[in-house]
Amino acid sequence: MSKVAEIALAAVRRELPGFVTSAGWCVAFAFEAIARAYQTNRWILYSRVLDSVQADLDRSRWATDVELAIDRLDWDVSAADLDPAIASERAALLRIIKPGDLLFSSTKFDEPPRSRRTAPDREGHIGIYVGEVEGVPSVAENTRADRGRWFVRKTALRLTPLFQWDTVTTVGRIPGRWRP
Repeated sequence: MSKVAEIALAAVRRELPGFVTSAGWCVAFAFEAIARAYQTNRWILYSRVLDSVQADLDRSRWATDVELAIDRLDWDVSAADLDPAIASERAALLRIIKPGDLLFSSTKFDEPPRSRRTAPDREGHIGIYVGEVEGVPSVAENTRADRGRWFVRKTALRLTPLFQWDTVTTVGRIPGRWRP
């Protein structure tokens, strides 16, 4: 398992302090896991993408704009349009993704959601694929959606089975050679 996936899984299991537990902070959750894996500060990651991000101060469209800007981090980016609730599309997605990959779900501002699980408020969403947990492909996330499993007490940090997750629009992979 990748270091990013290990940290994300420990965070949703409430084994690591300092992660935002309020709903609506999916980018902060993902960037904090990445920053800890690479022993840096998440603000360094933000600074690499901020000049191209057009998000509003209330966080609307933040994940969508980060999705469009991650190429500034020199990560491997793959376009996808796969709904993990559909068995054949989930199988195709599982052939592409690896633990530690960032999964994005978004729609263009004027498009309706493609599935009922795609972020309906159009701000987009990001989670970290952590691989199989107890035999189930799973995503660690900070979400306001009522899905997945939380640990210790109910918060926005969840471990969600991949088949319950949003339509995946982009997969971001941090290359082994990458440094913040």
